[in-house]
Amino acid sequence: MLKVREGDECAFAELFRRYQRRLLDFFYGMNRDAQLAEDLCLETFARVWHLRRKYAATGSFPAYLFTFARNIWLEKCRYLGKQWRLGSAQSVEADGPDLPAAVSTHPDEMASRSELEERILEAVAGLPEEQRMVFVMRTIQRLSLEEIAAVLQCPVNTVRSRKLLAVKKLRESLRGLLVL
Repeated sequence: MLKVREGDECAFAELFRRYQRRLLDFFYGMNRDAQLAEDLCLETFARVWHLRRKYAATGSFPAYLFTFARNIWLEKCRYLGKQWRLGSAQSVEADGPDLPAAVSTHPDEMASRSELEERILEAVAGLPEEQRMVFVMRTIQRLSLEEIAAVLQCPVNTVRSRKLLAVKKLRESLRGLLVL
């Protein structure tokens, strides 16, 4: 990122290559809309490039990047909230495309997997936004609690409690889904 700060486009392309999938997964985990996830991912990188000269290497780059992503997500939620109140847009929680099914030759296995994925995605979407954001960053993106705390600008213990609450609510929502 230090090279990007100086205007090195090749270094920026490398950052994009390394972190694009992680941002796409984050945004998809937050809204289940692949197109919106892609748009927000590109917006995040555009903003990083635009504000590159202000970068100060004070923490981890993933925390820096996901701070941008979080702020862009919150801006989009505010915008969609206004549109929703005006009746001209769908909710940000609206169902998006399903995740691709695993390769299987048995239709019953494919249907079962699809149903399981849908139930899990619905349970994650049903979490309060703060808990969902922490859950996605920690579980899917594998950010450390400290990195998430830096992104959310809150204490590590707050991140830890949000993660634990999210897991507890997901367990309750998904109870009885799998029989062992």
